[in-house]
Amino acid sequence: MTTRIISASVGIAILLAVFWLSDTIVLPLAMGIVTLIILYELSKAVNGEKFHLAMTGMYVYGIVYMLSIYVSFLDYYDGDRIDMLPVIFEKYVDPFLMPACLTCLFLEFLWHHGKYKVEMLGFMASAMLLVPWSLGKLVWLRHHFGDHGLFYLILALCGAWIADSGAYFVGISMGKHKLCPNISPKKTVEGFIGGLISNAVVFVLIFWGYAAVRHVDFDVLSGLKVALLGLVCAGISVVGDLTASVIKREKGIKDYGNIMPGHGGLMDRFDSVLFVVPAFDLVMKLFPIFTT
Repeated sequence: MTTRIISASVGIAILLAVFWLSDTIVLPLAMGIVTLIILYELSKAVNGEKFHLAMTGMYVYGIVYMLSIYVSFLDYYDGDRIDMLPVIFEKYVDPFLMPACLTCLFLEFLWHHGKYKVEMLGFMASAMLLVPWSLGKLVWLRHHFGDHGLFYLILALCGAWIADSGAYFVGISMGKHKLCPNISPKKTVEGFIGGLISNAVVFVLIFWGYAAVRHVDFDVLSGLKVALLGLVCAGISVVGDLTASVIKREKGIKDYGNIMPGHGGLMDRFDSVLFVVPAFDLVMKLFPIFTT
């Protein structure tokens, strides 16, 4: 228990530092590092980490994709001169990034076709595209929504973690009916419902408090939108958690890694986040909360 507390405290401290510097290049670099670690953990789960060309393609795509999102928000004009970095990324990096990195995986498949199976190729290519795209939404949320960006960034992460906590506490106190016993025996229907309700209620309270502090409108319609957001995030978080559990069960592993002693790997902490963040972003686009 002490190890878990210390590990969690270190993780929270790092997160707070990243939040504090989230309007700088620190956020995309931090998300890039998280992406690289998760890609390694997922590749290791299918014994693909030893294929260096494929791993290089995944790593390059993960970090450069994250930086490209940040660069896309930089001003093209810095005073009287053109900032060439956004121009370079838009014209010469972004169009070739995905094809070049996917080519690395396919070349690995041709080079080591006897050992690098087609299942590895499909799984690692999917991971390469999903993980940076999903975590990149955090960088996008931070910069796209201006003054509200940091708030949305934090809420997108909490959308997964609050639901998980709510489901856990309701499950251990009231859980009787198994949700998916063959995948995750500890999850219960009561815990799932508890996660949905707790996420919706906590989201409304957090948004209401934030609106009061920032002096922005938050009416009944806004409350309904936020409650819907909380429900969607809670439901999607379970999908992410169960998906990660199925992979671990099929591969016979307990945790994806041990970078966080007592908690496992980063994939064990971000499995729900990978699914929740895109859902959060989609709901925010369809039903914007704050218009100013």
